[in-house]
Amino acid sequence: MAILPNWLYEPLPYVYSIAGVVSSFSLDSYMGRFSGFLLITAGIVVGYQRYEYRRFRKQRQERLEWLHRQSQNRKKERQEWLRKQADKVREDIERKKNDF
Repeated sequence: MAILPNWLYEPLPYVYSIAGVVSSFSLDSYMGRFSGFLLITAGIVVGYQRYEYRRFRKQRQERLEWLHRQSQNRKKERQEWLRKQADKVREDIERKKNDF
């Protein structure tokens, strides 16, 4: 699989669509117009697939960040609860020592 540089990869759907429009209007044969239609369709399909993939990646990243924040919040809550429990146990121990 070839990896294209970004400057070439990004405008490809537009190049497909422009080439399709040019071939549709400049070629008089049905085969030329059909080829132009196929190029326009390819540009639309490739652009849409890229859009959907990037939207999916963005949603996934946002979800992972949200999960990370939630786990950090729960960790803080647990630590706070444990500190309170430890303080209660210490107070109970001190009270028992003072009772004797």
